[in-house]
Amino acid sequence: MAALRACPFCRTLYRPDEGRRCQECDVDLVPLESLPLSEEARAEAELEGEIVLPEHAPLPWNAFGRGRGALLVLSLLGLFSFFMPWVELVRPEAELRSGFDLARGRAGWLWAGATGYFVLLPLVFTRRTIAALRGIRVIATLLASLTLAQVAVLLLLPPRPRSIVPVELHYTWGLYLSGAISLVATSIALRLGGSLPELAAPVDTDHDNDNDTEPNVPADTPRPRTLH
Repeated sequence: MAALRACPFCRTLYRPDEGRRCQECDVDLVPLESLPLSEEARAEAELEGEIVLPEHAPLPWNAFGRGRGALLVLSLLGLFSFFMPWVELVRPEAELRSGFDLARGRAGWLWAGATGYFVLLPLVFTRRTIAALRGIRVIATLLASLTLAQVAVLLLLPPRPRSIVPVELHYTWGLYLSGAISLVATSIALRLGGSLPELAAPVDTDHDNDNDTEPNVPADTPRPRTLH
């Protein structure tokens, strides 16, 4: 069944060697597994109590579309940038400090961004339906934006020395990279799961299936099966 193709309108099934276009509708065929349930199949499932809407259908573990894969990759990149140089200390001594180094010091609040990415990884990976992905949009957006908020605070409110020892520091590429990753991750989290899939179009049950009324189809041509 995996090799079968079907017409998205009349739901007629075709083998791979039977062409790429529907003989009745003259449209391109699509993989059978990509089609939602027909109206007849949906009605039967409702009667049997087994109806599953497309947004609740389980996705394979490696389905990385609808922002799922992008957010996982960005979470890993965000953790990577957390260990990159954020600050170049010039005085009292020359030193490079990463976000990790700053968090271990007096800026313990910087742990929030890294923690957000750690939580995002299992949170997004374990969501295996479109509805589940859409359901975590708010929390995913919050977690993805933590680093962006931290970078904004550091840029707008730079730390001031609290002693008589002069301190001079400059922000480096790691900080800006972290902010950019968080910004992109936040925008993707806002649309996580994408839009709801469209339901199947109604099928014309009055369509004539008699080969004798189709002059363009030979009478001895086997009739393709119809997907229900």
